[in-house]
Amino acid sequence: MTPSEVGARAELAIATALVAAGNSVYLPFFNPYGRVDLVYADSAGTLKRMQCKTSYLKDGCVAFRTCSNTGNVPVSYAGEVDVFGVYSPELDCVFIVPVDDAPTRRCFLRVAPPRNGQAKTVRWAEPYRLTPVGA
Repeated sequence: MTPSEVGARAELAIATALVAAGNSVYLPFFNPYGRVDLVYADSAGTLKRMQCKTSYLKDGCVAFRTCSNTGNVPVSYAGEVDVFGVYSPELDCVFIVPVDDAPTRRCFLRVAPPRNGQAKTVRWAEPYRLTPVGA
């Protein structure tokens, strides 16, 4: 698949998961190539700007980039979006990660215990998992 197809698949999976979780989803119409992929209303009715990402599994973690890399220049999303919507094709689930909770370049959400048994500074995936209403 092309990068555009991968991105479109992630956006669809994330939008579908948001609706299944009881949220309203809005798509940008006049700026399809902007930094905001979706806008949704959370349970409190607050609008959140979202950048959608496709993750990959690596060493027991869901991993995704938290910056764009146009022309080999990393550009943070801080101040432009509120959350990352992360679609994991391997796990077939979606995670919602606030930009403030994510490191600048790449984020790892742990789905399996680390081999060294460390747990103190681990960013666990489960608190960020989006669950459907009634699940």
